[in-house]
Amino acid sequence: MPKKERPWPEPNELVIGKITKVNPFSAFVALEEYTGKEGMVHISEVARKWIRDIRDFVKEGQPVVALVLNIDSAKGHIALSLKRVSDHEAEEKLKEFKREAKAEKMLAAAAKKMNVSLDVAYKQIGFKMRNDFGEIFRAFQMAQSNEAGLISKGYSKEWVAAIKSVAEVALAVKEVELKGMLELKCSAPDGVDIIKNVLTKLPASITANYISAPNYMLTMKTKDAKAGEKALRSAADALIKNVQTAGGEGSFTAG
Repeated sequence: MPKKERPWPEPNELVIGKITKVNPFSAFVALEEYTGKEGMVHISEVARKWIRDIRDFVKEGQPVVALVLNIDSAKGHIALSLKRVSDHEAEEKLKEFKREAKAEKMLAAAAKKMNVSLDVAYKQIGFKMRNDFGEIFRAFQMAQSNEAGLISKGYSKEWVAAIKSVAEVALAVKEVELKGMLELKCSAPDGVDIIKNVLTKLPASITANYISAPNYMLTMKTKDAKAGEKALRSAADALIKNVQTAGGEGSFTAG
């Protein structure tokens, strides 16, 4: 799990944990980011509605995002709240946690290149990366395009080279294949020729494979799935419009 430089969380910090025990009036949470630390959620902080049975809301083994209310490190007590965390906040915290989990694996790979342990890597650059960028993951992103920026912040050229080498592999954008079923019909005497001519107007990045009348499979490869889906849909709509102009009809189903 991603390591924290501090041994204890701070008040108002969002933390990720797992329910370990449920009592009639409280639930205990093992904190994922703080090894050996456990917090307690009082029944009054579980939900924004009246609770008859706490087990209707929390169960052992359930992952949760909680807000730290207060801490008594002398007694080892951490008070948490579930009801004060919005769905959006929980979603963003989980995304951050997943990014940092990935970043830790990347940091371990960079540490291997430098012939040091992960713990040493955290002490030498990991915690600094988090302090400088908010997330270790963002430092790896920066390494892809701005080595000088990292060096200017005090990172050694050796570490920067190791970080960049790992980032170029781990953060490389993978190409995806998008597909969609296109149906084109035209009952005009030269309908077949009309459809064939329309299909020649497809962008070079998109191919049309004949399946069976009147179906064609449109395919394209891209590194930007969102933009690709939009381009595929736009191309299909243009083909359908051309066939409709000639008296035909068409439809397109993505996926």
